[in-house]
Amino acid sequence: MDLPVRFGAVAAVVADVAQQEVLSRFRRLRAADVWEKSAGDLVTAADLAAERRLSEELRGLVAGSVFVGEEGVAADGGQLELLNGDRPVWIADPLDGTANFVRGNERFCVMVALALRGSVLGAWLCAPALGLSAMARAGAGAVAGGRALRVPGSDRDPLRVVVTDPAYRTPEDDAAIARLAGAGLSLVPCSGAGVVYLELALGRYDAAVFGWTNVWDHAAGVLLHQEAGGYAATADRAGFPAAAGQLPPLVVARTAETAAWLRRVAGG
Repeated sequence: MDLPVRFGAVAAVVADVAQQEVLSRFRRLRAADVWEKSAGDLVTAADLAAERRLSEELRGLVAGSVFVGEEGVAADGGQLELLNGDRPVWIADPLDGTANFVRGNERFCVMVALALRGSVLGAWLCAPALGLSAMARAGAGAVAGGRALRVPGSDRDPLRVVVTDPAYRTPEDDAAIARLAGAGLSLVPCSGAGVVYLELALGRYDAAVFGWTNVWDHAAGVLLHQEAGGYAATADRAGFPAAAGQLPPLVVARTAETAAWLRRVAGG
């Protein structure tokens, strides 16, 4: 790694933000704390408070670093250009699973990645209501609860595959999911990408086929899964570089062979 990063210090910031800014508001939201930033896309006071603190505290941990967060990009898409620069960049989804959070569903997560020149160097995920957290260092593995994570070396039969939630599917997603269903797979709608990545790394699912590639939704989770022994690829490349505009689908699986097969099935 090119950067001196105190991984424990980052984990402490992420855990504290998850507790103080997110979990403290869970099932306590007022009507004024929830609104739409676009049609059907919810944001809450917790999202904004968490992103504000992450931006302030994380930038203080790595000299010269910059910050790209989901809510900041929603307000100014030009912030994505920071991913293309030479400065270390923190990539954050301050509250992944906002719709779940608003409904009182515990499947929500704070997700943070650190990248440099397109390479994701570190990942931290915390799902406070579920008591799940994990972190990964590029080239050095992934850990959760003080133990190393390792995805199983073989798949189930049939494969348990997470797919895009029906509420967010495009016609292209519907067609791909129909083809996956036709292949006899056991399909599970995604309910919070951050929690799904934790579950993938813990071996609870075999694979995922995501129909969207927002960098804040996947950078941390892909590194976590890869460092646990998994594999990921988008439509045009292996891995998941910290860049905007990557082509879906993003396929995450235990092996490159399974990922390639899922891409062929989904693509028809």
